Amino acid sequence: MKKIAAALSLLVIFTLGACAPEKSVPVPTPAMAAKSGADLGVLQKGYGVYMAQCTRCHEPMMPSEVSKADWHLVTPGMAWNAGISEAEEEAVLKYILSAR
Repeated sequence: MKKIAAALSLLVIFTLGACAPEKSVPVPTPAMAAKSGADLGVLQKGYGVYMAQCTRCHEPMMPSEVSKADWHLVTPGMAWNAGISEAEEEAVLKYILSAR
């Protein structure tokens, strides 16, 4: 399952690379994981879901453009709209908060 998630994340990265916005959303790094205390695999999953699902309806937002409190309010509604699982929602939120 982890290999599939990693492959999908790479596919999303390469697919969106050609039409990426001027400011690109940060890709999870070991340093980001260490600083946030979150597992790098969870951050990568969250990034993949964020880029695959959130960008279906709107341009990706830089995580730093929205307050931490607002992300906690916005993410559940957007997760419901996107039809993602609770685990995916949690991974997206962890990614967004660590990328701030």
